[in-house]
Amino acid sequence: MRCLPGLLAAMLATAAAGEDLLADLRAEVEAITATATLKPAEATKGDGGPAYRHVTVKLAGDEATYGLLYKSFLPPNEHRNRTELNDFASGLGMNLPSAFGWYSNGFVDVVLKDAKQSCAIGDRCGQVALVRDSGKVIAADCTWRLANGTVRLRFLLLANRPELFLSVTARADDPAARLEVVLRCYPGGFTSPFDRRVHTSGRELVHQGEAVADHAVAPVAEPWLILADHYPGLTMRPMGPCTVAVDPTGIEAAGVTIRGNYGVEPHYRTKAGVLAALLALREFPPTTWQNARDEVAATFADGLAAAGAALAGVGE
Repeated sequence: MRCLPGLLAAMLATAAAGEDLLADLRAEVEAITATATLKPAEATKGDGGPAYRHVTVKLAGDEATYGLLYKSFLPPNEHRNRTELNDFASGLGMNLPSAFGWYSNGFVDVVLKDAKQSCAIGDRCGQVALVRDSGKVIAADCTWRLANGTVRLRFLLLANRPELFLSVTARADDPAARLEVVLRCYPGGFTSPFDRRVHTSGRELVHQGEAVADHAVAPVAEPWLILADHYPGLTMRPMGPCTVAVDPTGIEAAGVTIRGNYGVEPHYRTKAGVLAALLALREFPPTTWQNARDEVAATFADGLAAAGAALAGVGE
């Protein structure tokens, strides 16, 4: 039998080793940081065409990397953005993790709506700037001065989380104004045939062939959506499902539109006088929609809570 002093020494050594391991793990966590880069440029479209702004932003963390691409004609040609530059989208696109999924010509559009008019960010030239370029939390802002107020999209990445968080806020001339946020996605890429479907916590929302399928979504009961393609063919998809989760606070209505079994557009509308919305976006590598669903269902609430706390720390 081991003597008591020897046993005590072994126990102390084991405890010390455990403390060292915990210290090493803490050090590894502390060492995890994210970085953001921004590259602005101006160019002309075609031979002597209008000048346009071209800005790329890269947000890189330990769990994920996202790339944003913004394009807009400079004034006074902003009204030509959708028809001549951005494929009828907003011009604020995503090109990482892939050039598929969340649309690279415009994956998010925002409308500031009041009793007199509706103004969209895609029809004006915006400004892009880094808010925080390194650390546990990094952020980039895109801002637009519209005819009825100012809209800001703040993209936030937490170094140890896989989501890209999007905070949409506005200052409006009309105190009863509201926000409409419309996303655009092509889950599974652009190679046909397709079988686009959306999964909520309790339902499967199906396309209607070449027609437009509009589905209402309950923001509180169905706070996350899995955007997927179910086609079982042999064509290898370049990426997996895309997902979005929303903080339902202040959201009056939500839905998803599947256009001709091709583009998938989740959309959210705030209550009158509420000019803020918080969303979490992801684009999965090739995997099943079930895997994406299980992961998002288990993690979205913690992610949105962490993003809310991080936003408060970043400040204005």
